[in-house]
Amino acid sequence: MQQNMFFHCLYLKQALDKQKIKIMNKKIYTIFLLLLIGSVMVSCKKGLETYDGQASIYFANAVESIDKKPVSDSTVISFAFAGETVKDSVLKLVVRATGATTSADRVYNLVIDPSSTLAKQQQYEILNQKFIIPANKVADTLRIRLKRTKEMQDKDFKLVLNLIENDQFKTLMQSTVLNSSTGKKLSYIKQIVWVNDILKQPKLWFDFYFGTFSRKKIFLMAEVMNFNISELDTYDTPIAKVLYYGGFMQRYLNEMKADGKTIYDEDGSEMTMGPGVQ
Repeated sequence: MQQNMFFHCLYLKQALDKQKIKIMNKKIYTIFLLLLIGSVMVSCKKGLETYDGQASIYFANAVESIDKKPVSDSTVISFAFAGETVKDSVLKLVVRATGATTSADRVYNLVIDPSSTLAKQQQYEILNQKFIIPANKVADTLRIRLKRTKEMQDKDFKLVLNLIENDQFKTLMQSTVLNSSTGKKLSYIKQIVWVNDILKQPKLWFDFYFGTFSRKKIFLMAEVMNFNISELDTYDTPIAKVLYYGGFMQRYLNEMKADGKTIYDEDGSEMTMGPGVQ
């Protein structure tokens, strides 16, 4: 009997201890919850911290991917695969500012580097009337019209753009090292725009179907058959289509010759396609 009473008392003690632990855990949880609510209330009273450093500017495509293109401090524009009727192209570059917006327009300083070889007005024109980050905005889009000239068929031209500090903006982000062994850097405040019209023989230009490559011939093919010559520079184009282009063009040349309108190539010889379509 005494033994049963002992075990009964021991069971009651363990039960009470568990109850005390539960009560204690509830108290700890309640205290933690009150502390958390208090800290949130204090944070709300203080407000979120905002960027209070000096505003800085940089070219956005050197920092962030745009149109799924990798970050870069240079852009290549080629008129090579554009039809001969295309005379210009408008390039857009985003200039971005760090920090908060302001209620007034802010002027930034853009300077054309003397190392540029692209001729102003003749080969390019900046369409922006002012270089400003508009009120309540953190970015501006530079619009540059690049003009196609005959000189571009023989060599590359470049336009070098520099962002310079002024009383509105600093240039705190200047560059980063891409390769420590070579010292190659990526600039945040300089952009080089390369422009050319150099047409190289496309990947799918087969002499067996097309004959000797020339600029005049490929542009005539694109005009006669109404296709984009970039099709011949990708392996996605079926070979059957390449064969079709060659045969169609040879029939066209034959018809023109029969009508007394023989077409001649750049070197003065009669234009013909390759032996595979004769």
